[in-house]
Order: sequence, then structure tokens, then C-alpha cells
Amino acid sequence: MASATAAPDLRNAHVLVVGNEKGGTGKSTLSIHIIIALLKAGYRVASIDLDTRQRTLTRFLENRQSWGAHAGRSIELPYHHALERGGKDSVGENEIVEFTSFAEAISRIEHEFEFVVIDTPASDSYLMRLAHSLADTLVTPMNDSFIDVDVLARVHNDRRQRGATAQYAALVLESRRQRRLADAGLIDWVVVRNRMASLQSHNQRQVAGSLGRLSPELQFRMAEGLGDRVIFRELFPVGLTVLDSIEEVTEKGALSASQIAARGEVKALVETLRLP
Repeated sequence: MASATAAPDLRNAHVLVVGNEKGGTGKSTLSIHIIIALLKAGYRVASIDLDTRQRTLTRFLENRQSWGAHAGRSIELPYHHALERGGKDSVGENEIVEFTSFAEAISRIEHEFEFVVIDTPASDSYLMRLAHSLADTLVTPMNDSFIDVDVLARVHNDRRQRGATAQYAALVLESRRQRRLADAGLIDWVVVRNRMASLQSHNQRQVAGSLGRLSPELQFRMAEGLGDRVIFRELFPVGLTVLDSIEEVTEKGALSASQIAARGEVKALVETLRLP
């Protein structure tokens, strides 16, 4: 069975995994901007898309390559591997096929790149757990919602009360245990408050307070992520990020205050990650 297969070795590169069992938190958007930020800083970067269904990261990079060719521009791109779906009749057979593809991708990149960024699907699967156990840095984006907090610890009507450890936090804790057993490595877990509204609400303050109380117990750091800005959605078709020279594809040919702020958010987040 695939679960009995030894985890591939990826210790020559710093592995950054973007993961959350809940969907709609902006995982792929964060992955995209972290990848481009690292490339623009001059690092050798590889990326792996484990979301065999949505493939958002893969589609973005395809759009980016296409736009660069159309515009006649030299544009930064990572070495990318998109995992294919198993397509077999049983879950066990699919796990073996997907594990083999994942292991082969790692064998091609483990000695050649300084960073490997892995974008994971919003589901609990064998490969998703394996990717988490390989992480040096785990980035978990969350919306400012108690629905999102509930995947870390069960939310009660008294929101100051700490509930039982929930499914995703349990997955991360187990990944940390597996990592310590494998090579005594530590996973730096960073929970990112993402897609935040520009005006702070009472709910935002309550969510921030809950995460602040959970942080020392679950041993994660907190970071501010990206605002809920239209520009992130507008740039997807051309495969650009707010770190690129986007003036020619914006409506007025110049950056708005919101777009300048978005660029600052990405830079601040990457700095907060404290990558080597």
C-alpha cells in the first residue's frame, strides 16, 4: 500500500507547504505570490501542484508562460510539476500511482533547487499528509471566520473557551511527530489571516483573539496575509502577480493605492515567514 511506502528525501531544499483542509482560504494565491517573490529574489524555485482536481497553481503558471510569450517578455517561472490523478478503480491503487508520481518529481528537484513550494488540495488524503510531513515551513491561510478556526479547535458559544483539537490541527501535530521520527526535523507552522476586509470588524478582533490563544498551545506563529482585493483575481488570466510590472495590464495604466498596498502585503508576508 502507498501509506507503507517510505517518504521521499527532500532535505537539500527548503520545503514550503501551503495547506489547509478547508477550501476557499486562498492557498493557491499565497503559493503563487510566495513562488514569484522567491524567484524575484534570485532563488532557484521548484513548485508542485498536488491539487489534481482544481490545478489552480498549474493554470496560473500556464497563463504566465503564455502571457510572457505573447508580450515578448522574459518572465520568471519555477520548475513546475503538476500531479496527475491516479485514474484507477480503487483508492489504494490511486495512492500508489500518485505517490510514485510525487516521488519521481522530488527525485528530479531535490538537489537542484533552493526552495520547493507545494500547493495542497483542501482535502485529507495520503499525499496531503505526506506533503505536510516534508514541510520545513507550513503556511496555513485562514479567513477571518470562526468556521475556519473550527478546523484548528472546536468553537463553542463562549468563544474564549478552547475546544478540543480539531481535524486539521490534529493532522499537523501528527505530521510533526512523523517528521521528528524521520529526521528529527521541526516544522515551522505559520497561520496566516488571509483575505481580510479593509475595515476591521468586531468579528475580526474576536477571531484574532482566538488564534492568539491557540498559538502557544498548538505551537504556530501568526502572520497577516493578503487583503480581499480584486487585483488578485484580475491578474489570474494573464498569470501575473502584484510583484510584477503590471501597469500595462491595469485599467488606467498606473497602480492604484490598493494595488500598491497589495504589493506591500506580499513583501511583508514573505519577510514574516523568515525563510533561510
